[in-house]
Amino acid sequence: MSAPALPRRATSRPRTPVVVLGEIRTGLLPHSLTLDSLSTDELLATVAGATVVRRERPCPLAFSPRRATGVDCHLGWSATASATARVVGTVASTAILVGGRIAQLSSHTTVVRAQQKKRMPWSHYIGRIGVTEIIGELPDHSVADKELAAGYFAPRGDTTLDLSSICARHLDDLRSSTLLDQRPPLRAPTTRLRWSAVIGGSTGPAVSLRVEDKESRTLRVTVKDATDLPDALRFCEDVAVHDWLLTVIDARVRSAEAFDDGRQVAILAPVLEHLTHLWMPGAQVPTAMRAPWRDLQTAAGLSKQWTARVEQIQRRIDVATYYAARGANSVGRN
Repeated sequence: MSAPALPRRATSRPRTPVVVLGEIRTGLLPHSLTLDSLSTDELLATVAGATVVRRERPCPLAFSPRRATGVDCHLGWSATASATARVVGTVASTAILVGGRIAQLSSHTTVVRAQQKKRMPWSHYIGRIGVTEIIGELPDHSVADKELAAGYFAPRGDTTLDLSSICARHLDDLRSSTLLDQRPPLRAPTTRLRWSAVIGGSTGPAVSLRVEDKESRTLRVTVKDATDLPDALRFCEDVAVHDWLLTVIDARVRSAEAFDDGRQVAILAPVLEHLTHLWMPGAQVPTAMRAPWRDLQTAAGLSKQWTARVEQIQRRIDVATYYAARGANSVGRN
């Protein structure tokens, strides 16, 4: 029996998007146990009357209903240009739970050209979740999308689009839920992935991932057609999950190096128990985006790095267990 299809969340209305801008925060759910289906539904039921969308294979994956946040702000054309564009509309935010362990908050907005030259009443925007309209003149489409994406990655001032604050606030709300006992099995950082998607690919989707610092990444996606944008959104969320897993396993291995064998086991074993089974790059993305995932894997060696780290942890635990048993035997003979 085939698995149910992933939700195809809208990223635009019929008008051709100029660019889609998004941010994804990924972290460990602060709970001692893996959430089951009923607890997942209760945690993610953030909008009254809306349903949580879940998929059980190959790994439990659940999406909350979308929430809208109104924005009226500016987008810079690029890191160097002085011009800005005013955008008015809403940002769509979705909480995602992966394997009952990993919590994500995904916020995005699709930027389109307004059909009128003036700002409309909020009633015009609020019914179109995740769409912002540019008020004013724009240059040629082939220039506008790249310039607006560049401006998003290098914001200037307090009046530019701030998806980061929206995303972080919703994730904090999710993780502070009274349904969670705030006793995670290990400490782990929260990562941030900022992304953009534009239309213009001639042969198919193309992606570019950049590691900015220990916890921040940027991801640029180019698709062939506007109908591919929901798939690009899901692709970015999946990349964010697996980048987070790599970030956590690297951090745990480095922190364990400062301790003796016994303490290393306590630091490393939770990774094997709670996280390693969640490594499934590309398994939860639409078919059209699996080729870009394979290309990204080849270029960055993500699975090779993951496999090497997991094997390293297993060897360290084996060695620590050997010395612990050897020490116990020596004590017994004395």
